[in-house]
Amino acid sequence: MSSIFICGIIFSILQSILFWEKEPGISVLLFVSSFIIGLIYLMYKHKKVENKKALIFAIPIILLSATYFMYHNTFFQTINVIMIVFLTMIMCIYATRMHVKIQEFLIKTIELLAGSFESISDVIDSLKNKFKKKEDIENEKSAKLKQGVKSFVYAIPVILIVFILLMSADSVFANIFEGIFGEFQNIFMAENFVMFCLRLCIIMIFFFIFSGFFVNLLKKDTMFNSESEEKITEIHVEKMTINMILTILNIFYLIFSIIQFTSLFSNMNTNNLDYATYARQGFFQLMIISFINIVMIILAKVNKGDTSNYTKAMSILTLLFTVVILLSAFFRMNLYEKAYGYTYLRLFVYYILATEFILVLPIGLWILDKKIDILKWTIGIVTLMYLILNFSNIESTIAKRNVDRYFENQEENEIDLEYLFQHTGTDAIGQIKRLLNAKDENVVIRVKEYLLREKEELQNTETSWQETNLSEIKAKEELVNIR
Repeated sequence: MSSIFICGIIFSILQSILFWEKEPGISVLLFVSSFIIGLIYLMYKHKKVENKKALIFAIPIILLSATYFMYHNTFFQTINVIMIVFLTMIMCIYATRMHVKIQEFLIKTIELLAGSFESISDVIDSLKNKFKKKEDIENEKSAKLKQGVKSFVYAIPVILIVFILLMSADSVFANIFEGIFGEFQNIFMAENFVMFCLRLCIIMIFFFIFSGFFVNLLKKDTMFNSESEEKITEIHVEKMTINMILTILNIFYLIFSIIQFTSLFSNMNTNNLDYATYARQGFFQLMIISFINIVMIILAKVNKGDTSNYTKAMSILTLLFTVVILLSAFFRMNLYEKAYGYTYLRLFVYYILATEFILVLPIGLWILDKKIDILKWTIGIVTLMYLILNFSNIESTIAKRNVDRYFENQEENEIDLEYLFQHTGTDAIGQIKRLLNAKDENVVIRVKEYLLREKEELQNTETSWQETNLSEIKAKEELVNIR
């Protein structure tokens, strides 16, 4: 337990040093990298690594933490906290066992999360036992300790006299210690003392959270490592029910596909705004339907018992119709985006649709009983696409595409400056700056006012080394000549 407690103390103090009253920046990269290295060290030390290949998840985890240093996207800064935690849990689950079924993966995810808080009681019990053992040792040393205290008290007058003389003899020496005493004085001022106590409490809370996580992951007989003999619940739905649902769905999808090929796809190059508005009515619904189809296909495959040839045929047909649905959603989005410009939501839809397109192939092979671990493929593809989304610098991409669209035809195309000003940050400064070359004087004036506000805000914001962010540094360079 000592190595677990040491790591718990290190990481709880490190998070306080890096994050206390600080904006996220390079601090996230430093903390996450240190935590992952410490986690892997503990897993090897306690001989919990059964599948070394799972440690490759450390790469996307660290890459996601690097985005806090490279970009300044508040949306991803929030979402990536969840993704980093989730990917760390995935790494732990796969590293500690060779094979993981879909049902087992869901159960172990819950056990790893909930069990970490349950194991806090084990941490507390272990600490109590350690303190009890130390009491016996301390009783033996109490006599020596008392003698040591007496000696120190007698030595204080001599130490103080020498210390005062040294301070008066050298100004540099005096300044160093005056600064140290000043810091101690600040700590014990009323307001600072309260914050110091609060910070200490938060460090203790994180110590118990980290230690509980390590204990649950590494020790025997915890929720995560319990050797339950109960068989994992298998999904069981009547074959007739599954086949009926798939058959009826495929009939609807056949009619829908015919309509798409005769109306939507044949008019995909139109610039009519009314048609673009019609197209918008469906892409979110179609995206949800594609998710439902994938869930139904997975349900049909993992259902207890052998899958019949009819079920396989219906599943493949549903998968093919899902491709048509995805294409329809893609073309609808494309029409609407060309007419009204680019936003966060519209680009996210593209990434989700692209991810589903890529998943179609492994799912198809899985339906046909090819030896493929669909859970690993799904996690791998989704993780890769999410990394691409993060490193695409989405705010800069949104600004670039909207500015490009505006410059294609400044007389007819409009640009939503309010959206760019409110929903993009320093990542998009370079692209927004291009609008200073617009023909419309009103656009130029509004853009210049925005850039000056951003420049003033960046200049007036003091940042510590923990908050170092490349996007803000680059934005300052872009705004140097704006007056």
